[in-house]
Amino acid sequence: MSDLPPPPPSNIPPPPPGGLTPPPGYVAYGGQGGARGPVQFIGGITKWVVGLLGAVIALQVLGLILQLTLRGSALDVQDGNITLNDFDGKLGLYGAIAVITSVIGIALLVVQIVWTARMAKNLGALGRTPQTFGVGWTIAINILGGCTLGILPFLMWRELWKGSDPESPAFDPSWKSRPNGTIVVAHLVATLGAVVLGFALGAAGAVSVIRNNGSSDIADNLSDRFGIVLGAGVLQIVVSVIFIQLVRQLAARHMKAIAEI
Repeated sequence: MSDLPPPPPSNIPPPPPGGLTPPPGYVAYGGQGGARGPVQFIGGITKWVVGLLGAVIALQVLGLILQLTLRGSALDVQDGNITLNDFDGKLGLYGAIAVITSVIGIALLVVQIVWTARMAKNLGALGRTPQTFGVGWTIAINILGGCTLGILPFLMWRELWKGSDPESPAFDPSWKSRPNGTIVVAHLVATLGAVVLGFALGAAGAVSVIRNNGSSDIADNLSDRFGIVLGAGVLQIVVSVIFIQLVRQLAARHMKAIAEI
């Protein structure tokens, strides 16, 4: 009979090498996703971006519904069925919605800046060099990108999309030649459409202001150009819905690339 002790139970895992366990959130050098440096996780802040976008979409839908009501009131003003004071009261409610939307939009901008800056920094850890849009550029584009008809944001999203490809090895010199995301292109197309309608609405509004004054101006605009107003509102909602899908898909892609679980 052997004097050797019995083997340990099979359900007890072997001790880690060196007797140490990695801290939560640790990404090994050269581990999954090919990270070659510290990364910043984005899962939590992505939830904030999506949540704030959802609130903006809800307010956009509410504002569009209110515009339908305002058009009826505008026609009533023209027909003499209600007074301008009554119309002003309804405009006040619409203005309150616009203010709330603006406040949430500012919060979304701040969170989105942090979100994109983290991803841009993570691209460096993944060896995505040279980067066109570093952390500083992402901040500037989030703030001023709307002045470029959505072109600079498109270029930023495209680079983040390609750089977040989990199938691309670290320091892959061909990472920029990776396929672009369909959702990124869709967002650009919808944004350009919204800009065109916005320009059309703004130009018509400028002519109307020259012709008339006061609340009757707004009533005439809502009744005479409501098709453009409605189309612009619907398309802006479409842009927001597409963008929330872009955020989700890009975040999932990026989290896989940096091995965030």
